[in-house]
Amino acid sequence: MTKLWKSVALTVALVAALAAPATAQASGHHSPNMSLIANWNNGGEYGQGSDLAFWGNRLVAGAYGGPGGFRLLDVSNPASPQLLGAFDCAGPQGDVSIWHDLVIVSVDSARGGTSEDGEPIDPSACGAGTASAVENETGASWEGLRIVSIADPARPVQVAALETDCGSHTHTLVPDEANNRLLVYVLSYPLHAPFPNCNAASHRKISIAEIPLSQPAAAKVIGTMDVSPNIGCHDVSVFLARKLAAAGCISESQIWDISDPAKPKVLTHLPNPNNNIHHSAAFSWDGNTLILGDELGGAAAAPGCAGAEQSRLGGLWFYDVSDPTQPEQTGFYRTPQTNRSALCTAHLFNVIPLRSEKDILVASWYSGGTTVVDFTDPANPKQIGYYIPNEPTSNPEDDPAANQWSSYWYNGHVFANNYSPRGLDVFTLTHEDLGTAIPLPYLNPQVQEPLPPPAATPGGGQAVDLPKRAPKRSCTRRKGFKLKLKAPKGQKLRSAVVFVGGRRAKVVKGKALRRPVKLKKLPRGTTRVDVTLRTRSGREISRSRTYRFC
Repeated sequence: MTKLWKSVALTVALVAALAAPATAQASGHHSPNMSLIANWNNGGEYGQGSDLAFWGNRLVAGAYGGPGGFRLLDVSNPASPQLLGAFDCAGPQGDVSIWHDLVIVSVDSARGGTSEDGEPIDPSACGAGTASAVENETGASWEGLRIVSIADPARPVQVAALETDCGSHTHTLVPDEANNRLLVYVLSYPLHAPFPNCNAASHRKISIAEIPLSQPAAAKVIGTMDVSPNIGCHDVSVFLARKLAAAGCISESQIWDISDPAKPKVLTHLPNPNNNIHHSAAFSWDGNTLILGDELGGAAAAPGCAGAEQSRLGGLWFYDVSDPTQPEQTGFYRTPQTNRSALCTAHLFNVIPLRSEKDILVASWYSGGTTVVDFTDPANPKQIGYYIPNEPTSNPEDDPAANQWSSYWYNGHVFANNYSPRGLDVFTLTHEDLGTAIPLPYLNPQVQEPLPPPAATPGGGQAVDLPKRAPKRSCTRRKGFKLKLKAPKGQKLRSAVVFVGGRRAKVVKGKALRRPVKLKKLPRGTTRVDVTLRTRSGREISRSRTYRFC
């Protein structure tokens, strides 16, 4: 949600709350397969949350309002999140990412040279107040990225402040470990009166920043990318196995080639008159289906979620991007629950990593709560779970109504951050297709990295016959690469799924299980092939091998 629409949205929410019937239930509205197991708002201190990021058992919860910055939580027991530390540092909108002991925070509110107590201060320092018009016009204000060390989780400390044109509404990491650095795509656009470095006439770009992992304080902007005809972009997701990115750029969406991640290039423009605000994106785990989100009116416009009376605004759009230069629109989804509020629209989402042919996503809808959508057939996406919480929080004076800014699956649970006093919600989700979910070591939701390998099954070589690796100084030919599958004695195969380089490459069923499985379009270079078999009795057998293809 942009600052431009923030006050309007809060006014709408207040009016809706005052108009709510006195008989409103204290429990949430939900499908039978979703349960609320935790709500955390630190006794009412944490509200107006924004995005989420995860590293191991740590969760970073961004803070849009209040003291700003983020809260660092231990979610090793998802039913009981525990506060580890807080970084109080004003400057919406608090979009966050994490990499080991570094947290990156977006600031899209120009800070000035006077502290909140009226004392002189560095505009990039925590405690700097809102910049004056003169500071903005003269370029004396600051906004951009904060880089924060959480080496001591109880005492996060800012180690760098990187100024970027138009600040940073959101950002997306692109890990470049080969060069011991993080690249950051900084997304922003003019939200206010024109500044010298931020105006609709000149700001048709994103900024590209570099954070050296050995010296984060040396972070710098290393380039920009032209995203014309747009005045900037809102969110971008990267799918590293295909070296692609998809961006919501307000008036259109775009697909980028990130073969050289420091110099992304626009491959495709995706206009859609039914997409009101091109906001967010994600890919299926084979990289062939693109999901684009529409944040209708910046979450401040009618009709909200109208149930069966659906308009084609404020939802999710599906595209076939098997050829990213020729995307084809395949489907549309909007939450079927009725929620007539200008605060009900699609917002942020991620696709659950599954070791199967299924495509399932989790999405936030502000006052529409969280939905879980099966888009295996993108022409006919269907809801398989939802939760609109309304249970009391730890502070009985708080309005418990849902206002879910971000909802993501992470390692068996759904975490949802509310742009309201509700704070953080944690849900369980049960469904027969989620048994193949792949646990992740960490998650920045807009970064779809190659998925980790399955645990090897002892004796799996008898069921999964992978070609031998070539001798050390040679390489394995891609042409004619085949693997063979065999059911264990006394059992029958149901399916097999093959991942190449951490990307789902092939699903095998039926009679094809009896024939050698040929893999095509294998990449050159060092690549891991993962195979998981499933028998009709439910047994799983997995095996992996890494090759150097030529």
